[in-house]
Amino acid sequence: MIKRLFVPLLFSVIALPAAGQPVSGVVYLEGPRPKRTPIALTPESRKLYDKHPLSEVKLVSARGEVQNVFVYVKKGLPVGKSFPAPQKGALVNQKKSMFRPRVQGILIGQEVSMRNSDPVIHNVRSLSSENRPFNIGQPAGTPDRRKVFKDKEGPIELRCDFHPWMRAYLFVMEHPCFAVTDAEGRFAINGLVAGNYTLAIWHEAFGEQEQEITVKADGLKGIEFKFKPVKR
Repeated sequence: MIKRLFVPLLFSVIALPAAGQPVSGVVYLEGPRPKRTPIALTPESRKLYDKHPLSEVKLVSARGEVQNVFVYVKKGLPVGKSFPAPQKGALVNQKKSMFRPRVQGILIGQEVSMRNSDPVIHNVRSLSSENRPFNIGQPAGTPDRRKVFKDKEGPIELRCDFHPWMRAYLFVMEHPCFAVTDAEGRFAINGLVAGNYTLAIWHEAFGEQEQEITVKADGLKGIEFKFKPVKR
């Protein structure tokens, strides 16, 4: 787990400075595609589906592209540069007994709304350490609850105690140079000026990696990360 860190086209990307160019790439998994197993739903959650849903822990395409990988610039940004929190808040939505989105990044000070869109009770428990942990109960039909994270941290695991398969991961960042891979494993980070950077990735099952990159005046395309299969 990453502690104290310093969208798909569907990428989750926060607005970046106008100066600079994009970097983009794909995250792959080597080896056989993981088998997705049915989720052990409770009876009230099973009623929300026509077809039994499968686990979303390891979402890998037929070509080996990995979804829900958090990609971020770990080193290389100007020291001391600050980024104001966006006025638009983020959302953690409990829908069909799943957290949506499963993985996302926010900036320090950005408001996060917790929403229950289901006709069943949920709660949001944060397993944070740098930020004050919380446990919010949200019966069906209750208003959104809002939180603001004041310290960098990630990933913060979010759980629902009523439905133990429900998981989400939140990264509280000091800068907006991050993205989350889409269903084709793609990511794009905008606004990087020419220079050398350390690009890092995180996945809840496949782990972490880093890669040194050099961004030219016209940006950088075709970055590839490759995870090794994990036996569990």
